[in-house]
Amino acid sequence: MDRRQAVEIGKRELASYRALSYEELVASIGNDGGFERGSEAGEDYQVEFECFWDDRENKNIRVSAAISYSGWTDFLPVSTDFIMTPDGSFIGE
Repeated sequence: MDRRQAVEIGKRELASYRALSYEELVASIGNDGGFERGSEAGEDYQVEFECFWDDRENKNIRVSAAISYSGWTDFLPVSTDFIMTPDGSFIGE
């Protein structure tokens, strides 16, 4: 697995979630999903997404992506995420 390639795939796929509204992300909580994406080198990567309350009191939502190739990377996937607040802004950016 090419770690750099896995991170790029994760960021690219996470961009579609970043484009959603706060309300759409709230509706996505609990609807985790996964799929495969091919790299430029022809390798298949497994991408798993999860939306959940990061801070229920402040109503912040975290969207996380875990990317693996096969074998040991299934246990230690590359991950990337973001946190959105109710006003649609992102924490830590």
